[in-house]
Amino acid sequence: MNKIVFIFLLLIIALSNFSQGLINNGASIVFSGSSQVYIDGASGHYTNQLGGLITPSATSSITLLGNWVNNSSPVNVAFNNDGGGVILAGTNQTIGGSNPTAFYNLSLTGSGTKQLTVNSNTVGGQSAYSGILSLGSRPLDLNSNRIDITNSAVGAITRSSGYIISETNAGVNPSIIRWFHRTTTGSKVYPFGVSAGYFIPFTLNITTALPASTDYVDVSTRATPSDNLPWAGVSNVAAVAHMYSPNVPYADGTIPAVIDRWWDITPSGAVTADATFSYLGSENTLDPLYSPGLIGAQYWNGTGWMPNNAVIGSAAVVSGVGVVGSVTAPGLTNFCPWVLSALLSPLPIELINFDATCYENKVLLNWCTATENNNLFFTVEHSTNGIAFYPLGNVTGSGTTSTKHCYSFEATALSDGINYYKLTETDNLGKVTSSKIISINGCESTKDNIVITNSGSTIVGILINSTSNQKLNCVVHNSLGQIVAQREIVVIEGFNSIEIDLSELSNSIYYISMLNNEENLSSKKIILSSNK
Repeated sequence: MNKIVFIFLLLIIALSNFSQGLINNGASIVFSGSSQVYIDGASGHYTNQLGGLITPSATSSITLLGNWVNNSSPVNVAFNNDGGGVILAGTNQTIGGSNPTAFYNLSLTGSGTKQLTVNSNTVGGQSAYSGILSLGSRPLDLNSNRIDITNSAVGAITRSSGYIISETNAGVNPSIIRWFHRTTTGSKVYPFGVSAGYFIPFTLNITTALPASTDYVDVSTRATPSDNLPWAGVSNVAAVAHMYSPNVPYADGTIPAVIDRWWDITPSGAVTADATFSYLGSENTLDPLYSPGLIGAQYWNGTGWMPNNAVIGSAAVVSGVGVVGSVTAPGLTNFCPWVLSALLSPLPIELINFDATCYENKVLLNWCTATENNNLFFTVEHSTNGIAFYPLGNVTGSGTTSTKHCYSFEATALSDGINYYKLTETDNLGKVTSSKIISINGCESTKDNIVITNSGSTIVGILINSTSNQKLNCVVHNSLGQIVAQREIVVIEGFNSIEIDLSELSNSIYYISMLNNEENLSSKKIILSSNK
């Protein structure tokens, strides 16, 4: 056997000189004892095809500087049994091919990022389930693929400074760690991180085990590119439909009470666990009203956001490069997806928008909701100092609904200085939730007062209290700053109510401005939809 292995090693070295690596054309490669194979060169790939198989020994290993490619047909998982290990010791290597591979021990060394290019690669073995994924100091990019950890032990994944990248901007994140916990309990760390080198682990402490020896928990995480905007309205039962409404005027979708990171957690069976969510301080995009403050976890049940009230009480870390914060949510039995929110009540009781505009020496308050849960009424409250608030009146809510509703309230500007307003929502059980605070200067002005309204349709309403008879120019820009529509509007002194039809424009976000010669009197962001 030693002689055969020696000849085999010479063959590998000769092939590497021609930048071919090792191509297994259907052979059965059998290792004995502590046999080792080293495939040199950046193009020293191991390519398995035509049903080729490796039969490793317990202490054998394959080290390569190129890529691991399993193109075997008929489909196999490259290894005939558990044992030995593969060491990726090159730079920026990939694990791919047309079929997944069932590794026993997989070690990442060398330099650069290792990346999956095929789904469902397993580490830990096919039957023994005791192999280990050793990240070392290297990042492993899932690259929209899933990796399966079949070893249920706490130490099935080891690391020094390495991490697993799960960042994929999609309604349902495909970059998943599937860990077969089977019927074990205990604390397991999913070692997530981001490409900048920051470690943001997710810890699942299973207190009541999964019921079957084949059970697992899928976990993925990703930051959103811009304040929780993506994934709303995706036509998939696992996606979130009500983080914001794309048809609400003036709303950019920002949720000012939510940390800018999401987690998808999907168990294959019933399980009870404590979960610790980690995030970067730079992902704390909370409005100053909420940050720094106490945050807790909330999950999406398919139709609305549900709170885990026991977890409100962890202080949010402030924004900062490399600063990591975490929140532990105990006793979870419901999963996927989760966010961290500064609101005690479930999302999206947080208003999509809440605006104040001067009109005829009064303040016109407008707000919209994406969904409501047992909402009995809103109370509009006013303050002259932003601390002591007093009720001005109530507006009836819409009960329980998953569609957008918009409301308005006309208030007297009680101060010539800054006026502060907030909303409190009272549900059928008497529970009260407060909104963020908004402010507006006193409305005594010699200038024209203009209010631009849009409910998401192609019709834009313009209310103008003009100080004189005049002609104004209405200009519409697209998101690139290009003028896409213009209208000349003739107004008379006093009150004017005007509707502008923009049905010639496609459904999108636009910016509408009212101009008097070159002076911009008022601008608003609008969202047009011909379906409204």
